[in-house]
Amino acid sequence: MLPSSAVRSFVQHEPFPPRNPLPRCTPADLSWLVHAAEGAPGTVVWPGLFPRPPAKLARLLLAAHGHFDPAAVLGAAHAAYGSDRGKFMPGRPREHRSYHAHDALACALVHPGISQEQRQALVEKHLRKMQSSPGQRSRRKSWEVVRWAAAQGFLDPARLPADIVTELSPRPRRAPLAMPPAPRCNEEALAVFAARWPRFRAHLARERAAEKWIDYPGIAGMGCDFFRAFASGCRAPWIGAMFEAIEHVFVHGDSVAQDLVVVGLFEAVQGAAYRAGEAGDAFEAALLPRSREAWADLIEGWTGAGIRDLAAWRQSQPKPQGTP
Repeated sequence: MLPSSAVRSFVQHEPFPPRNPLPRCTPADLSWLVHAAEGAPGTVVWPGLFPRPPAKLARLLLAAHGHFDPAAVLGAAHAAYGSDRGKFMPGRPREHRSYHAHDALACALVHPGISQEQRQALVEKHLRKMQSSPGQRSRRKSWEVVRWAAAQGFLDPARLPADIVTELSPRPRRAPLAMPPAPRCNEEALAVFAARWPRFRAHLARERAAEKWIDYPGIAGMGCDFFRAFASGCRAPWIGAMFEAIEHVFVHGDSVAQDLVVVGLFEAVQGAAYRAGEAGDAFEAALLPRSREAWADLIEGWTGAGIRDLAAWRQSQPKPQGTP
């Protein structure tokens, strides 16, 4: 049975932990979520990979509806940052890599079979004692999960020590870097994307310092990395920011800046999106209006008049002989 659109959209498009409240689930939703979860809280997915946000969100919804055994969830949460798994070394199985199971912590904080006292003890254990084991990124995510649970009413801050409550208070976000207001050349177009994707900003700086950067191949590579992250289920804030950056170039940029995006970025991404099927269609649907128009113009230029999206492009291709 198919899930409701609200549940499917939540699992496929929310980050982890989610920004929006958990949707209510029907029995049909729960049946679909069991498959989407790819295992229980705190477990890796076959063949030993860490779960992507959709799997973590499916586990979260299942836990919130009491699907998992509460003792098993609590046990997984207590072991989520344990030292029993060594760091990944060449030749060792993937499942032996250190996995800080934030999904297990989140599931324990929402499971109706786990009491507030048990949740409090779990939070205090991890937030007070994990400083010396997981890295800084893992610590930030742990605080983010606990902060989310408190904001959504799954954790009672009144039961927590004052110092932890202080740290749970929402922190102001850093203002994003300013984009060139009217990008007029390749350099300013690239500055738009560098302002919205920190990893690309660092890569661009390194390549330019080494005198290796070439604009069109460089932005093509960036586009492919962007699409792969999107297609893999990544919903980090920079993903949405990149769609906004593309739109900014088409709304405010000159023809040189726009040409860099069309010929460099879009041409590289469209082939991958064509082959990716549903993930490619989702990427196309995420484009903002002016970007979508330029994307459609490019498809029409490749394929012929009237063919302006990936679905129509696929349908226009001749089927192999013997295909019904």
